[in-house]
Amino acid sequence: MKSVLISIQPKWCDLIASGKKTVEVRKTKPKLDEPFKVYIYCTLKGDDVFIVSDKAHKFNGKVIGEFMCKCMTSLKADNLVQAYYNNTQATCLTDAEIMQYANGGKLYYWHISDLVIYAKPRELSEFSKYGFSHHVWLKRPPQSWCYVESEVQGK
Repeated sequence: MKSVLISIQPKWCDLIASGKKTVEVRKTKPKLDEPFKVYIYCTLKGDDVFIVSDKAHKFNGKVIGEFMCKCMTSLKADNLVQAYYNNTQATCLTDAEIMQYANGGKLYYWHISDLVIYAKPRELSEFSKYGFSHHVWLKRPPQSWCYVESEVQGK
């Protein structure tokens, strides 16, 4: 079964794990019917460290959890400001950030449900790309997101 692995910067992972960020904003969306499973890969960006239970851990470069995307909302450039005012707390983005990111284009709001943060993060190499007759294990994270097999298994 097809799922998605999404790359997210540590500061946004913290907000998702704390429950403050309940919507992930992207310029693209998967060709999947909702609901679908999304695995969260915490990027290696800078010196940011992903925090779990008020303790700093170096979980960057790991798959730190998963959620179900039960609803996805698309927004056109002409109604982004209105959408922002309806979703400020959910996205944790400012008006300037959302307008700059949209750059006049369409955005997709991935609504986060049933969030699970793993006690022990998983390695990227435990995930295989979707659609191959044999397992093609991930060696590097996606730029934004990619399709993966929904069952996580080690090599």
